[in-house]
Amino acid sequence: LAVTKKAGENAIDVARGLSARVAELRGTVLPIQVELEATRNYGQTANDKANQLIQKLLFATASVVALVFFALGKREAAIVGAAVILTLTVTLFASWAWGFTLNRVSLFALIFSIGILVDDAIVVVENIHRHIQLGGRKLVEAIPLAVDEVGGPTILATFTVIAALLPMAFVSGLMG
Repeated sequence: LAVTKKAGENAIDVARGLSARVAELRGTVLPIQVELEATRNYGQTANDKANQLIQKLLFATASVVALVFFALGKREAAIVGAAVILTLTVTLFASWAWGFTLNRVSLFALIFSIGILVDDAIVVVENIHRHIQLGGRKLVEAIPLAVDEVGGPTILATFTVIAALLPMAFVSGLMG
């Protein structure tokens, strides 16, 4: 007997629900003499892979913050860390609000997006740091000048990456 989930359903919930239902039917509809064995539990596999990717996401975030801390300092690391955490929180909330499900592809995309996000944040923070060091300006004065210098090119570079990956949004079938 093969049981599959509908598209968009949570494989973990389906697997747990099926196990609970089989336990309920044991001894009534399913005789005790009948042996049942799960040959493949995609819910457990999906759960393991999702947990592994979440761990990688947390590791990637911590690694990036640590790298920025050692390279630029604690204030810059806090800014980059806050940007990553805020962006991931808003992204996950928006995904939940629009009914998108998390899977291995979307979790990997989040890990990939950390690279883009942090790259942008580092460019801006480093330029602010440069203005403070070289120009002797206060932080409040340095921020607008530094962002004006690199803000446009940084945003353009991000849009370029998005434009390169945008055709993937129109791929259908299993790959989509």
